[in-house]
Amino acid sequence: MKLRTKLAALSLLTLLLPWSAWKLLQELERFLRESQQGALLASARAMATAIPMEYSSRLLFLPENFVPVWDLPNPPALDGYFDDWPGDGRGRQFESEDGSLAVQLSAANHGGQLYVLFDVRDHERAGVRDSIVLLARSPRGLVSFTISPEAPGPVQLYSDRENSGQVEGYWLEREDGYRAELALPSSVRNTDISFQIRSESPVAGAPARVAGPLADAERPAWISLESAWAGMSRWLDRSGVESARTWLVGPGAWVLADSRSGKTGESGDGAPSTTWLQRLLYRMVAGARTATRENWPEKPVRLDGETVRQALTGEEMISWTQDFDTAMVWNTVAVPIELQGEVRGAIVVQSTSDGLLLATNQALGRLLLTTLGIAIGLAAGLWFFATRLSRRVRKLSTAVSQAMHDSAGPEALPLKSDRDELGELARNNQKLLQAVADYNTYLETLASKLSHELKTPLAITRSSLDNLASKALDGESRQFLQRAQQGVDRQFAIVRAMSEASRLEASISVAEWETIDLGRFVTRCVEAYRNVHEGRNLDIRVQQEGPPVKCAPDLLAQALDKLVDNAVSLSGQDDEITVGLNFDDTRCELFVRNTGSHLPEDLQERLFDSLVSLRERPGAVPHLGLGLYIVRLIAQVHGGDVNAANLADSAGVEFRISIPV
Repeated sequence: MKLRTKLAALSLLTLLLPWSAWKLLQELERFLRESQQGALLASARAMATAIPMEYSSRLLFLPENFVPVWDLPNPPALDGYFDDWPGDGRGRQFESEDGSLAVQLSAANHGGQLYVLFDVRDHERAGVRDSIVLLARSPRGLVSFTISPEAPGPVQLYSDRENSGQVEGYWLEREDGYRAELALPSSVRNTDISFQIRSESPVAGAPARVAGPLADAERPAWISLESAWAGMSRWLDRSGVESARTWLVGPGAWVLADSRSGKTGESGDGAPSTTWLQRLLYRMVAGARTATRENWPEKPVRLDGETVRQALTGEEMISWTQDFDTAMVWNTVAVPIELQGEVRGAIVVQSTSDGLLLATNQALGRLLLTTLGIAIGLAAGLWFFATRLSRRVRKLSTAVSQAMHDSAGPEALPLKSDRDELGELARNNQKLLQAVADYNTYLETLASKLSHELKTPLAITRSSLDNLASKALDGESRQFLQRAQQGVDRQFAIVRAMSEASRLEASISVAEWETIDLGRFVTRCVEAYRNVHEGRNLDIRVQQEGPPVKCAPDLLAQALDKLVDNAVSLSGQDDEITVGLNFDDTRCELFVRNTGSHLPEDLQERLFDSLVSLRERPGAVPHLGLGLYIVRLIAQVHGGDVNAANLADSAGVEFRISIPV
């Protein structure tokens, strides 16, 4: 993997910044939630223990059967519909013994006029006769009404008692029952009611189905009408959290007081002014642990959610809910009210998350934009640094590779003046390459120096051995003398080879240049090699019709001699040696191949240096590693180069001289 790719992969760690910002944001949102619910819970506890004496007494002695009566801003239209009633029309429910007949009672007040709504559901409607018996008890006495219209529509009835007023209303038929919306003449205050819903079957002798508290006309079960606790609502408005809404609920989760009804001007729960993207991000932050909001109406008559039900059992409850469409969050707390050791109601406080949502969104925008900007900036900086560093390393590597050839010197290395680690590496490489160049120069001149210095002592040694050979020696001494003479002869051969190499180096600069047909020249050389190396398999492959080449024929002949001699010495008697010549538009290539040998990988780059030999064992003829060095010098004089490589499948070795045409 390249350095730039590694640093680019490393730059992915910068994504930890926005990730940590995201986690910090979640912690911030959790902290804001805990702070808000702590404030709401403390306020609810304070109100639960500080209810005014008047209302705590009313709550303590609240009758078991009661229906809250809500004040209406306008008189309802008597049409049998819930449009102008508070909440969603939920009221106190009664059922018949078999459950087939059920009624829901709701009550409201406007201007001292009492309104009741009977919502009846009957699963057996075929041919039945429906009727409602209604009793109202007040300080003025007891009145009763029987409502059994012949057809749906407006109804107007009088009581069986004189001067007790009349009942106006509307009877609305439905597929599964009917509704009766009535305006009673009684005042709401100090009034109790009882009623019976009756459904008589057309089958003779079949018992009638009844629902409601009026099971016995002589001993009715009365339902108290509890008008809205306006004073308690105002007290809740003054005592509660300003941005929250507070309810007082009694047994059965009926709402007795609402802080919003104590306000002079009501305002709905408007969604905060946030964009869809902010709401989406907020849902991602907090939505996973927030349930969908319980669908409470704007003016609830009864709060029968799980939070309120648990509070009425004596347990403090906290819940967080959200609106999926707006991402608005509600925090609801419910604290039980204990009077004389008994739970008689609960204080419910609910706060919307306008401030929480906006604060989190602002933090979200700042944190995410900042951390994403930093992450992108760091990634771009690392990418730029990696690109620049990679380019500098590649530039230095290319310069070092060029300096390893004889044509370039170590002085040409870049980055030597830089003060960082790469500059230090460039300076150390310059020192190393200079040392290698000096050593190569020493090796290149070593042959001429040794040949010059060894000639005189070898001549003295040889003449001394010749004089000694003329003396009378015994057999053992004669044997030692012969070995010494053989060693001196070998040394003379080495000195002679080094002298020839030195002379050849000197002759390169004064060689005569001619324009020749190189193909014919190579063919004549191979024919001569066949005569010298009889019995060896020498093949020739010369490309015909090549262009004339300007060269030094004597030097090329010596280079070819040494390559062929090298191939013969490194291959066996049955191996094949091929000498060939190829042309293209700009260069000609002279190659010598042989089977039966293999070049070590670590020696291919140094094979053409001075005093480097491939032979591991010395033979009869000394090999000093100067032949291929001379071949390289000849190729360089012609403006070309020489290289060696193993053939495919280790079939042999190929030496190739490339010369520009």
